[in-house]
Amino acid sequence: MLEKSKKSFDGFYTEEIRDRSGCRIGFDIVRVRDPERRLSLARLKNLTDARQASEHQVGNYRVFLDNFEAVALPVLDLDTDLLFIDEIGKMELFSKNFKEKVMDILFGSSKRAFVIGTIPQMHKVPRQHAALFEKLHADERIKILNVSHGNRNNLPEEIIRFL
Repeated sequence: MLEKSKKSFDGFYTEEIRDRSGCRIGFDIVRVRDPERRLSLARLKNLTDARQASEHQVGNYRVFLDNFEAVALPVLDLDTDLLFIDEIGKMELFSKNFKEKVMDILFGSSKRAFVIGTIPQMHKVPRQHAALFEKLHADERIKILNVSHGNRNNLPEEIIRFL
């Protein structure tokens, strides 16, 4: 849809990685405009070796912060009409640089015309990040859509209407 528009866009998204039996084993970080630009964001601890040690963990997953920053941070510096951020969540917020850039994009001197991002529901937000998400919810310029099984297929059209 967006390829046909005159809007410039880029961003990143997280993609679940599953093994041959369909079990989730981790997540990759993928650039929107260059899907080949993909690195491991997180993997199950029991599938990583000592060389992949990480001080950052969420549940059973080791988070590879360097990989995340290598894909996400350059995208946040691009001058695009639309910026996709999937997601602003626990794993991503281990990066202080990411959090600072997102705050600047949404509330500072680098404000963008349009940002589409995914955030956790408030009851799932870690306490140390509650202020950021409260600020997102309080900002009248920010439209928050709750995704459910009932509405998820219609959300792309709803988002296009906002554009």
